[in-house]
Formats: sequence, C-alpha cells, structure tokens
Amino acid sequence: MDMEAIRALAHKHLADRRAHKEREVGFIYYHGQRVAKIAVQLRKLLIPDDDSRDQELTVAGYFHDIAKGIEPHSVYGAVLIREILADYCAPEQLEFIAELIRHHQFRDPSKGYHDYIKIIQDADTLDHVGVVEIWMNFQYYAYTDSTLQDSVKFYETRFPALAEKMRRQLNFEISKQIFDEKYNFVKAFVQRMKVEANGGIYNLDSLRSDAHD
Repeated sequence: MDMEAIRALAHKHLADRRAHKEREVGFIYYHGQRVAKIAVQLRKLLIPDDDSRDQELTVAGYFHDIAKGIEPHSVYGAVLIREILADYCAPEQLEFIAELIRHHQFRDPSKGYHDYIKIIQDADTLDHVGVVEIWMNFQYYAYTDSTLQDSVKFYETRFPALAEKMRRQLNFEISKQIFDEKYNFVKAFVQRMKVEANGGIYNLDSLRSDAHD
C-alpha cells in the first residue's frame, strides 16, 4: 500500500469535516491519526513479533470514523471504505480494513473478536481520555457558552461514571494500565482546575512552607 497516498486521502475526506457541532473542524482526521499510532503501539506490546498487519491497522485507524454522523457509523464506514480505498489496497487488505472499521464501535465479547479488532477498539477508547478528553471538554463548554464552573461540575458529577464505562470496554490489561495513567492525569488536572476556577492558589500551603525554609 502507498501509505502516503492513503494518508493524503484521509486528509481529503476528513480534514474539513465537523463530526459533532461542539467539536472543531477536522477533529475526526486528527483523532484518526492518533488512533492509528496508538493501535500500532498496542500491537507492539501485545504481538511484538508480528508487524505484518501494521499497515491495515494504521489505515483502519485513519478511517474508522469515516461515516461519523450516520449511525451506526461503523457499519456504514465499512461500506464506504470499500469504495474509497478500492484502488489503493489489495482485495484481502481492503476486507481486513473494512472488518476492523465494521467492529470498532460495538464491544460484544460474545462475538469472539480477533486481537486486531480488539486493538482498534482499545486504541479508539484510549484517545478519548487524557489530554484529548480535556480538550474536548473545553471545546464543548466553550461552544455552549458555559462557564468554567460548569466544566468542573461535569468532571465531578458525570465524568467518573463515563470513565468507568470506557474502562470496562477495554480488552487488554495493558490498555487498562494506559487508561488508568491517563485518567489519573485528568483527575489531578481537575483538582487544580477546581481550586483555580474558584480563585484559589493551588498548593499554597507548600509554597508557604518553601518560603520559610
């Protein structure tokens, strides 16, 4: 596969689109680029001696949300990708990519998904926590003309349950470890956010203590 040509194709189809009205134009393009990279990193951790599917994982990451906004977007995405990439991939590669896209949205253990589907699923979930999640939160609350305090309230009241749901969806123990590290960062950030949103000075006691040393 000509990966540069396919990446350019992803940019053509996704970079000018708005997946949700509360998110910036091009979010699904950059999200896809990140998911592709996360997927390959997970593969290296989980299947370290076999890079034979890295190109398909990467391309599926690029295009997994190609049908975002037409639900179920994974089902329609698998149909669209067969048309978009018809001249860019061998038939067997294209079917594998379509399969990864087809199953990335729904987590049903009874389906017996193979590891590459699970990797794409986990990569998609992992990009929705950490720095990117904070960015999405700020985008949403700015778009809806809400306050900083509204954002803090979301993290205190709704986000813990959402995070728990996302973590339950993960397939691999290493994915859960990565998720936990990202989530701990968010929680630490929100602790400081809450203090400063109310005019406080974070870690003031330790600053006072340092001043007297």
